[in-house]
Amino acid sequence: MNKLSSKLKLIGFVLTVLLLTLYLIRMISFYPTIGVNVVPSGDGFYRVESIDSDSWGQGKIQVNDRVIAIDGKEPNESFPVRTFGYLELLSSVELMRDTPSGEQLVAYEIEHQLSGEKRFFNLILPSLTLLVFILFSAFVYKRKRDDPAALLLILFFLSVGFAYLSAILSGRGDFVGRILLTVSFAGVPLTFLLFLDRYLQRYGKRFASRGAMLLMRAGFIAQLAAQAAELTGALSSKSIFLMAYFVLGNAYIIYKLVRSYLAHRQDDLKSLFKLTLLGHLVGFLPFLLLFGVPLLFGVPIIPGQVAAAFLLGLPIVYLYMFTTQRLFDIDFFLSRFSYYTIIAFFPTLLITGLAVVLTNHRQLAWVGWVQLFLVVYLLITAFLFGKEFLDYRLRPKWNKDLNNFQGSLDRFSSRISRVMKQADLERVLEQEVRSILPVREVAFFRYEPESAPQAQDAAETPQAIAARELAASGRRLGVGAAVVLSTGLAVVIGQKRSSYQILWIGDKTNRTKFNPDELGWLKTLANYSAIVFENLHLIENLIGDLEAEMSKRQGTPSWVLRMIFQLAESERRKLASDLHDTALQDQLVWYRKLEAAMLDHDMPPEMRGQLTDIREGLLDVIHQIRETCNELRPPLLKEMGLVESLRSLFEQQQIRANYAIEFNAGEPPESLGDEETLTLFRIVQELLVNASKHARATLIRIELREDEGGVRLRYRDDGVGLALEKLQDSYQHMGLSGIKERVRSHAGRIRFLSEPGEGLEVDLWLPIESAAHEGEDGIDERDSNLAG
Repeated sequence: MNKLSSKLKLIGFVLTVLLLTLYLIRMISFYPTIGVNVVPSGDGFYRVESIDSDSWGQGKIQVNDRVIAIDGKEPNESFPVRTFGYLELLSSVELMRDTPSGEQLVAYEIEHQLSGEKRFFNLILPSLTLLVFILFSAFVYKRKRDDPAALLLILFFLSVGFAYLSAILSGRGDFVGRILLTVSFAGVPLTFLLFLDRYLQRYGKRFASRGAMLLMRAGFIAQLAAQAAELTGALSSKSIFLMAYFVLGNAYIIYKLVRSYLAHRQDDLKSLFKLTLLGHLVGFLPFLLLFGVPLLFGVPIIPGQVAAAFLLGLPIVYLYMFTTQRLFDIDFFLSRFSYYTIIAFFPTLLITGLAVVLTNHRQLAWVGWVQLFLVVYLLITAFLFGKEFLDYRLRPKWNKDLNNFQGSLDRFSSRISRVMKQADLERVLEQEVRSILPVREVAFFRYEPESAPQAQDAAETPQAIAARELAASGRRLGVGAAVVLSTGLAVVIGQKRSSYQILWIGDKTNRTKFNPDELGWLKTLANYSAIVFENLHLIENLIGDLEAEMSKRQGTPSWVLRMIFQLAESERRKLASDLHDTALQDQLVWYRKLEAAMLDHDMPPEMRGQLTDIREGLLDVIHQIRETCNELRPPLLKEMGLVESLRSLFEQQQIRANYAIEFNAGEPPESLGDEETLTLFRIVQELLVNASKHARATLIRIELREDEGGVRLRYRDDGVGLALEKLQDSYQHMGLSGIKERVRSHAGRIRFLSEPGEGLEVDLWLPIESAAHEGEDGIDERDSNLAG
């Protein structure tokens, strides 16, 4: 029942919208604007008081004419005349005019047809606008019908559309148009506030205060009451109240948008509020500044229909914002817009000035010149935006040099990724310059302003000349700076303190200057090169620091050991991933093909037996590869945790080895990092390998617990043991030495206890380090599912 009721309400709402739209279009297209204001003459008739310029009545009806009949009826029976004093919405009119020869009866039949310009601004543009907003509303309802903000956005769309179209008919005194304009025009700020307040609730924000919302609702009701009073004759005109409500409502909206933007300019809602603020300013300010305020002084700069067209920006912005997941880069758009408006101002000023000179014989009012300036200004700004789009789309097809530059940058960036020395970088850079520019000479030199030559030497090289001219210019240099010299061009490709690495390029063989595209390309190459230079310097400094550190103390520093083990684990993961993704998958494919061949073909028993042996051998190889992958990269160590991963390891080892394992473990500390977890797992792995290969143990006891702010691991077996003095020099026990290094890399402690025939006991302790190291162990994303 609820679904049926909702469907009937929707159908009724849609039919109402369509009927109102058809009514407005029919009335506007059928009745032209007469533009005549009348007042009662005291004898039962009405006298013409004024005639609007550029209307049907201009040139036909005269001031002081008496209206004696409208459509064959008394004037008082016409609703627009009786209620508003408008001579509108009629098909014929009879007038009594005073002439020198006496009173003269004048009758006019109204042509129900709009002229070309009026048809466009009064009918076509408003009607299309409303139809577009109806389509917007249908789109929002289809996409977001379950969103509570969707209905409010639809009401906002329809308010703007109906306000634009009904304003034409309201100005002619139509009863339906007058009511519809009041409801829709007053509904624009109210429905917008309701929509944005509901929309922002998804971000946990409120837009308008409860008091402001209550005041806006009360103002809306007051507008309806004022309209009712005007229709009954109790109020002469309520237009000023309606405009004041609209202006104040939108001013409050802009105020709140500015406050919200300033409050969120450092967080993720910055772009949202900047977009809404921009949309509202574009839609509201032109209407206010170019029509609303000038209208108070009787000199609107642009017609109301044109000013209202700017309001279309509001619904378009909010349709985009409401129905898409990502906002466009508003900062990028604003930077482009401000740039284009600045450079478009002076050409517009020049064009308008020339128009003033050329049309001096046709004097225009100052309003006309302002209109001309605005039109040219907008056209030039739009042209510059379009030019940027065409540059991006079409210019590369017509100017092949751009493709060369882009291809060069792609090629250069790929080649420098393999550069390990400064000489290699310079060679790659020189090859790239020679492949693009028609030059014969390319050189590199280091420039230090303090030691640059000051006097000219007859035998000096081009590089020395370049250094001297750079010093003489006094120009502050930075990476990417390109300085045109008397011979060639100097480009800064690297900087180290007060020393600069310079790429010097000789004059072009075609004797032309370096054009802006070439200079931009060279600057990009220089920036790429500077990054490589800086990395090479960092590696050089790192190696120097490492050598100095190792020369000051015995043994390898713990941080170096840690880095080595991290690199080793990274390589293990990559190797495991490669084995799993290549060798293992190939083996599985061949195994399935062999099984399919054995099932699909008849063959002698002897051959079938041989193929069965091959199949079993393939299974053994697949199993060995899986085991190798699991050893190289412990499966699900991060997901299962250390204790469960060790239990799984012990189960597998006891199947393959001849010893039993007793494992006693408490809950590891929650702050135990991934790096420490992997280290403990590797140590236990290595101890079990030692027990299998060398100790010949039958029983192994392992204990894992939290102790002294860290993790303690105790290992004991009943194997053959070893002499500890041989531990350092024995090749057989390199695994135990590796365990010591792993513990030392974490600043831990380890102790070995063993005698020949007494087994081996290992007691180690690792500190729990900050979780800041988590995620820094270089885990390769492609090895996330290696269990096979």
